[in-house]
Amino acid sequence: MKKKKGQKIDETPKEFDPDLLREYMMGATNPGFSNKFEMREEVVDLHLEKTRMGDKIPTQDALFHQLDEFEKALDKAIAAGKLELRVVHGLGKGKLKEEIHKLLAKHPQVKTFSSEYSMRYGYGSTLISFY
Repeated sequence: MKKKKGQKIDETPKEFDPDLLREYMMGATNPGFSNKFEMREEVVDLHLEKTRMGDKIPTQDALFHQLDEFEKALDKAIAAGKLELRVVHGLGKGKLKEEIHKLLAKHPQVKTFSSEYSMRYGYGSTLISFY
């Protein structure tokens, strides 16, 4: 729309989006088209009932399946530029946690990982930070 000399253009928005306004007020330059990292913590739950295969796999294959799900989630988080990933492995006998920690210790993109107490998951999760 071209402005003619002396003519005022109505710049008031037709619809008001309070969430968009809040993001602008919090310092986002263009929240609708932002390429900044998403700061929300990414969580992947490796309990069998939460995974895609669920209870369809034999017990002896459970660890293999859970590690496969973990590696996919790890790759996805790194590719998406996430800063952190929380992996919920539960307590149990600790075999899944042990295997996850072995993989993380060798991974070049992993900055730190710890399984300190979490309000939501207790000691049954590991928080991973990426470079």
